[in-house]
Amino acid sequence: MDLQLGAVGVTALIPLSNRASETLRKHPRVKDEKAVEIIKMLKIDTKDYDKMVTHECVIARTIMFDNAVEKLLKKYPDAVCVNMGCGLDNRFQRVDNGRIIWFDVDLPDSIGIRKRVYEETERRRMIGTSVIDTDWIEVVKTASGKKNVIVVAEGLFMYFSREQTRTILNNLTTFFNKGFLVVEMMNPSMMHEKKHETVKHTDARFGWGTRSGKEFEALDSKMKLISEKSFAEQLKKSTLISKIIGIVSARFNNRLAVFKWQ
Repeated sequence: MDLQLGAVGVTALIPLSNRASETLRKHPRVKDEKAVEIIKMLKIDTKDYDKMVTHECVIARTIMFDNAVEKLLKKYPDAVCVNMGCGLDNRFQRVDNGRIIWFDVDLPDSIGIRKRVYEETERRRMIGTSVIDTDWIEVVKTASGKKNVIVVAEGLFMYFSREQTRTILNNLTTFFNKGFLVVEMMNPSMMHEKKHETVKHTDARFGWGTRSGKEFEALDSKMKLISEKSFAEQLKKSTLISKIIGIVSARFNNRLAVFKWQ
């Protein structure tokens, strides 16, 4: 398969490669058979994307995001979910409760590849557009009605500026009456893509980092921070290598935050 991804789109190969290699381990902490299938289909060399530190961080992040979404779905089982900046992720398959309606949203080049490896159904749809635009929101809004919307943003906001972030948050709270945002937040001290173990092998550029979820609240008064946890917490629960990485990385405070608006 020909691979044509933009600078940021290529970063989707990082979590994809790590979830695929984790799935092939004897005792995988995350199972993603689709990731294995896609890596084989793309015939790419993953050595630049699947590094030890990155691997442990991606797996910890994946577990925390899946758990956070599943927790919300237990309370709101009929929610409409949006995987914003989805890349080649298969989170729908991992958290599906048989009732949710799910939208995978990303740039057209990424969605073009997704449509060659994933099938759209009545409950799982794909939209190729910039997440900063609002056309995708109109589509989701039609499907959601008065239901809660759960927006997932893993590995996304660090590529946007502060003002772009404000625009996205304002769009969410303006178009949807109520919902949740499950988002990865990167510390400013980590915003150096050329020093990043795997991102340095792409042409992607980081944008704006945060030290606290309160900084998102300052961008949109409707956004209320309800939880914020460092990825180090999950890292410390795993293998010896993962625990060491968790102890070292705790000071960088990269984390998962959950916001609510209504």
